[in-house]
Amino acid sequence: MLSVWLVRVRRFYRVNHSLTGPHGTLRYLFQVPPGHDLTRPSPLVVVLHGFLQSPGHQREMSRWDDLAAREGFLTVYPLGQGIPPHWDAADAGETPATRRQVDAIAALIEHLASRYPIDRDRIYASGMSNGGGLVASLVLTLPDTFAAASSVSGLYTLAPEGPAVPRPVPLIAFHGALDRIIPIAGGVRRLGRQVPDARDWMDGYARHCGCTASTTEDLGARVRRTTWSGGRGDCEVVWYAFAGGGHTWPGGVPLPEVITGPTLAEPDATRLSWEFFQRHPRSTDADVRGPSTPRA
Repeated sequence: MLSVWLVRVRRFYRVNHSLTGPHGTLRYLFQVPPGHDLTRPSPLVVVLHGFLQSPGHQREMSRWDDLAAREGFLTVYPLGQGIPPHWDAADAGETPATRRQVDAIAALIEHLASRYPIDRDRIYASGMSNGGGLVASLVLTLPDTFAAASSVSGLYTLAPEGPAVPRPVPLIAFHGALDRIIPIAGGVRRLGRQVPDARDWMDGYARHCGCTASTTEDLGARVRRTTWSGGRGDCEVVWYAFAGGGHTWPGGVPLPEVITGPTLAEPDATRLSWEFFQRHPRSTDADVRGPSTPRA
């Protein structure tokens, strides 16, 4: 029985590459879509899994690779550190553990860019839960690396207050009203910190980006979208709050409902994140007509 369990654990945490440096060893799952044209610069999406989860699980749940095959971009799924695998997300990389993981992600991007034609203006980050928390650390610490980012059920760090950098990173986030692990209204402690109200977190981040206007609209009976605009460099911040959804990836493969709550088909976090990314290359001079397209 033990041997069967170990085989299942190894399969669950399986990766296909590793990178060793001053930050330690970072293991990761790197995907190139079948038939992808590697003669042209391509966008890269760095996808971060949640606490106790794995690159393969995040890949299957979010369906990022299905979209990558259709749209023509590259994906990489790093594996968190420690046992169980996790990310030490903290505000702007303020702790040594967070800084080490941020530096590891930065080194991974440089490593991939030295081997593949990656479009530097279209490098993005996306994360779920604990991985979404590290996304917040990445955009605050590496604003010149990431063009835009997305977070699902990951607003549990302290949001920045006030303008902080010349080029803030556009952010899109999603949060279910039935999330019991990272409650949308905050008020509990998770991973060593007090969870803030998600709307307050987004307000704080919008101020950090210098946004001067906000609009809120209901998209049907379940979904409410708030958009902050007018930020420095046309930075945009978007938040989808949705009724009936739990600590899950909306539009993705359902998780065990008894643990995470319901998974909704809409909003589709992967599709909406990619559409948001396409609107926000790092440079306004970037070619946003699309990357190399998969060959038939």
